[in-house]
Amino acid sequence: MKKVLSHDPNLCTGCMYCMVACSTYNEGSASLSKARLQIIRHEGHALTRIDQEDELLFALVGCPQCEDPICSTVCPVAAIRKDDTTGAMVIDRDKCVGCKMCLMTCYFGAISFNEKVGTAFKCELCGGDPQCVRFCQPGALTYIPAGQVSLRTRMQTARKIMRGLVDTKEP
Repeated sequence: MKKVLSHDPNLCTGCMYCMVACSTYNEGSASLSKARLQIIRHEGHALTRIDQEDELLFALVGCPQCEDPICSTVCPVAAIRKDDTTGAMVIDRDKCVGCKMCLMTCYFGAISFNEKVGTAFKCELCGGDPQCVRFCQPGALTYIPAGQVSLRTRMQTARKIMRGLVDTKEP
């Protein structure tokens, strides 16, 4: 059963522990720029009127582990393949020639490039035990079966409606 990372922006505090855990586990150093996922800050200006207080939101930029990934299709040396165990797309750093074609074509901006070693890198789900999820104290990140992602979103919306946070009236 394919599992994916799921992010709940309503729970995310922007602490960046997930990014530190990711870079420490995968690169051996606590560096936000070396994390294979990114939490980005959005101050909500596009979501609120000028006379309203801005809402601070955090969003996940990470690899959704596509079923038909364009990154592996465009790789001229076939350095990107699907891991049979986790279903994650993984980059073979020994094969990667640093052409950056995968970076340019990823719809999600989920692939980064390590200038020091000259290879691309991305979330590979830590072999099926994502460290970002382990260290996410607020529980904003979860590793769940792919089929449950939409269920989780529907449940979040239902909770908002129950709390009166979503206007259910017709315009």
